[in-house]
Amino acid sequence: MIKKEEDIGVRSVSQSKSKYRYAVFSLMLFLSIFVLGSLAFIYIMRSIQYTNAGLALSQTVNVEKLRLEAAVNGEIALVLQMANSPLVMRYFQNPTDAELEKLAFDELAEYGHIFVPKSVFWANNIDRKYFLSGSLMYVIDPDNPDHYWYNMTLHGREPFNFNINFDDKLGITNFWINATVYDFANNPIGIVGTGIDVVDFNESITRNYTGDAHLLYFNKSGEITVALDKNLAASKASLESQLGKTGSEIFVKSKTFESETAQFFSVAEGVAALVAVPDFGWYVCAIMPFGLKDVLNTSMTILFATLMAIVAGVFIIINLLLNNALLNRERNIYRDMSTIDVLTGIYNRRFLEESLQKNIKSLSRSGGKLSVLMMDVDFFKKYNDTYGHSMGDICLKSVAETFSQNLLRADDFAARYGGGGFVVVLPNADEDGAALIAMRLLTKLRERKIPHEKNDVAAYVTCSIGVVTATVLHSHTPEDYIKRADEALYLSKQNGRNRYSVADSF
Repeated sequence: MIKKEEDIGVRSVSQSKSKYRYAVFSLMLFLSIFVLGSLAFIYIMRSIQYTNAGLALSQTVNVEKLRLEAAVNGEIALVLQMANSPLVMRYFQNPTDAELEKLAFDELAEYGHIFVPKSVFWANNIDRKYFLSGSLMYVIDPDNPDHYWYNMTLHGREPFNFNINFDDKLGITNFWINATVYDFANNPIGIVGTGIDVVDFNESITRNYTGDAHLLYFNKSGEITVALDKNLAASKASLESQLGKTGSEIFVKSKTFESETAQFFSVAEGVAALVAVPDFGWYVCAIMPFGLKDVLNTSMTILFATLMAIVAGVFIIINLLLNNALLNRERNIYRDMSTIDVLTGIYNRRFLEESLQKNIKSLSRSGGKLSVLMMDVDFFKKYNDTYGHSMGDICLKSVAETFSQNLLRADDFAARYGGGGFVVVLPNADEDGAALIAMRLLTKLRERKIPHEKNDVAAYVTCSIGVVTATVLHSHTPEDYIKRADEALYLSKQNGRNRYSVADSF
């Protein structure tokens, strides 16, 4: 089949464009994989770490809730036991009875020795005298806002309550456990309780905490009651003032949260866990900062980066292999272009001479035969003069196509020698084989019936052929075969053209 130079050039350009398109496509594909993979990796890792952090924080607040209850429940039980004492109830109903007062004071003093802070307070609702560890401190004024805790306890719905309060009369800030004393008709008649220094209480609760999370206890008003920073509870700091948006989110969450089972959720700062302590009216909260840096600071990130590096390496290797293959193909194309005749698309004279030299070298070793046919289009100058050079070019292409398509073996080839001249090389072909090909080419060209009105031997384009066949010797040259074939061609022209002639062997 004829190789057309323009097709080769188009394929070369097309392949070059394809190479760059594939490189760009590969780059875009890798970037897409990298970006989408990174987003998926970050999302998955964040979900995993968020869940792990949330579960860890949930466990933390559950443990801290138990720690709080363990630290305070004993004191609560003593306060309630003291509030239910029949002697205390009788004394609160008769505070002027000196004998009852002494007995009640002795009993209350015994309780005071049992409490962790070694102190106990009480006040009845008749004279409202406030005693602390047996000493009269002041008289409670229910209308004084600073004494809100008295009305809150005396008329509260719960048998006890807590508050952190600065007592301006005593000049101390305590964590107070307050309990209501009822008479036998269940009417409130006074309060009893104990007070723990808020700093000491705060330290006793947080002493054993070693976690990294920000741990806070707060009440239903959003006031911090226990924190690692001891001053927060003493100053009754709010969640919002200390944690900003995160504090507001936690406080809003607590408004609809009464579960004694810890739950975790997202906040502005990261992830938080919350659990209610219903008996106290408090909440335990733990907060863990959580950002992209925390997501990426894992061994899985290294694994993902390694995987992406491997994928990038695969893409690079594939592109290198493809580029190398395309480069080799382009080299072959360019090599073919240097050996292809521009006009006809078959081999040119350069290829002819190189191939003849190779065939002579190869066949001289084996003692094989080489046949060479030289052809010339009959009266081609007249064809050009009659039809024009453009039609002459088309004619030569058709002749070349006829010669190249009618060679029978893979090693046979046709080449343009110049002008209207062509050469066919038949390695390992004897005289009979060469004659057969010569006759076949003459016949096939006539069958094409390419009009040639100035052809003196036919109405169509014909050719004359000179054939030479020889056993190849090492001393032979390409010029030897071309010369003998040309001499045989001259004989064909002398004998009337449109025929082949065979030169004598040499």
